[in-house]
Amino acid sequence: MKTKQAQHAFGKQQWWLFVSELISFAVIFLTLGTILWQVFQPSIYQSVTRGIKVQRQILLGQRVTGGPASQDAYRAIAFRTSLLVFDSDGTLINGNPTAGTPNTNNSANQPKKKKKTGSQNDYVNVLQQIKLNPHHLNELRDIRVNGQNNFRTMTIKVPAANNALGYGGYYVMIVTNTDSEHVSVGVFKRTLLWTMVTFWLISILLSYVLARLNMRPILRSWQRQREFVANAAHELRTPLTVIQNKLEIMLTRPNDKVMDQTEQITMSLSEVRRLNSLTSDLLLLARSDSDMTQIRTESVAMAPFLETVIQPYSEIADSQDKHFEENIQLDRDLVIDKQRIHQLIVIFLDNALKYTESGATISFSARLVGNRWELQVKDTGIGIKDQDKAHVFDRFYRVDKSRSRATGGNGLGLSIAKWIIDSHRGKVTITDNHPQGTIFTISFPLTRPKK
Repeated sequence: MKTKQAQHAFGKQQWWLFVSELISFAVIFLTLGTILWQVFQPSIYQSVTRGIKVQRQILLGQRVTGGPASQDAYRAIAFRTSLLVFDSDGTLINGNPTAGTPNTNNSANQPKKKKKTGSQNDYVNVLQQIKLNPHHLNELRDIRVNGQNNFRTMTIKVPAANNALGYGGYYVMIVTNTDSEHVSVGVFKRTLLWTMVTFWLISILLSYVLARLNMRPILRSWQRQREFVANAAHELRTPLTVIQNKLEIMLTRPNDKVMDQTEQITMSLSEVRRLNSLTSDLLLLARSDSDMTQIRTESVAMAPFLETVIQPYSEIADSQDKHFEENIQLDRDLVIDKQRIHQLIVIFLDNALKYTESGATISFSARLVGNRWELQVKDTGIGIKDQDKAHVFDRFYRVDKSRSRATGGNGLGLSIAKWIIDSHRGKVTITDNHPQGTIFTISFPLTRPKK
């Protein structure tokens, strides 16, 4: 039941990740599309707008401004620009709007009539359908005639005193055909829409993939948490069960003396110590997961420190009929967390002693390797299989469960060691010690004390 609820919760979380990422992609694409549209559309009409403004300055008898760019823009659109001249009643008075000069009653200004082709007549008819709107003077306006002809226009009122070109006192509408620009904008619009639709479909697939990828560490963490809780409960239950059984046995014999119950008391105390060690390790790992445990570094003279740490293990090895070798070539001060490095060395040496038989050899060395310092623990014990090497630092993982139980291990020592190594930005490798045994090599970046 709990598993189904968890799966439902993860499914819901994955769905929200998918939707949020999809919305994020949509916002990005819409923003990008809007920016492109706002930039591209005015640039298409830029030369038309400049040309119309130059034409307006000419009609008003003003000095042409804008430099060569404006002059080039004016020449570029001159062939498709027409002037529509209206009187104050809004009547078109120039007979040939495409001529670009007025066609008033002044015969001196009359252009010579040319024979028009059919297409020219059609175009003139289109222009003659444009009506004057005196309420939009000096404004750029886009109009569409017959549903297919597009124009950008500007209407001005030429002062009566300015009659050099014969437009004095009239309304003049500058009309530039923008069919080519309209086609370009349409093509760009369709291309932009299809591009956004395509990327939208891609973003749906990408959002789904990213949602699943983002959920993987969450699922992995959840699975590890479940395993951790289950293993912790199992490890805690075992000593508690032993203690409970021993106490129940003693309760069945209320008249016995302490000496009579020495075995039960000794066993109970042993399990209490094991329980205390286990809870301390669990608390340390829980704090490390939540970044509550901090590394407190200090300057340490490494050679005497390491000799002090390993001395008890040399004596333990002798008591177990094992050989202990040391080779410390690290005669300098380094900045480390003294307590954690001590704990790290103890974990590896303790494991080496547990997993070696009588007559085996355990070696400890410390040295400089380039810009790093290195610790190495070798043994000639049972060794670690290749498939187990990738998991020895997992919590509660045991290579030999029956042997670990007999030696009192709980499967957390190497997990704590890995945390200490990571917190010091170190690395650890596991190799085979031929012909038999294991080599743990731990290296750290060289950090010297500040002077």
